[in-house]
Amino acid sequence: MEGIIYVALLLISIAFAIIVAYTSLLLYRISKTMKTMAKTVNEVEKEVEALTPRLKETIYETDKIVDDIGIKLKSTDNLFDTVENVGSSMNAVNQTIHNSSDKLSKTEMERKTKPFVEGIKWSEVAFTLYSKWKKKSKNELMVQNQSHSLVPLNKTGKEG
Repeated sequence: MEGIIYVALLLISIAFAIIVAYTSLLLYRISKTMKTMAKTVNEVEKEVEALTPRLKETIYETDKIVDDIGIKLKSTDNLFDTVENVGSSMNAVNQTIHNSSDKLSKTEMERKTKPFVEGIKWSEVAFTLYSKWKKKSKNELMVQNQSHSLVPLNKTGKEG
């Protein structure tokens, strides 16, 4: 009977040794994994710290751009109001011309509409000049060449 107790104690001690060895191996692997994860988290933290100033700067610049766009959009409100007023005026002129065209002769109609036609022509000329002016740089000097058209003058003093 005493022999059975010794054999049982031997089996229990062997089982305990196997459990201790397995537990220590498991804890070793967990600690290795934790060290690797800590190293990775530190690297990510450094990358985030390096990116944060650039992200802040980008957000700041974006905020400035959005504010600038808002200001520019507000400044175009007057332009659209003016275009609306021109459209209303043109509609009124068209309606007046239509109403009075039956009552006037062709020469009288041409004489009365001539100022409007001239105004439209000159506004088109002004718009064309403004468009060309916007395309050129503000510091560019323009000269009139022999064909009577405006051309930019190079820094050397010659026509470009």
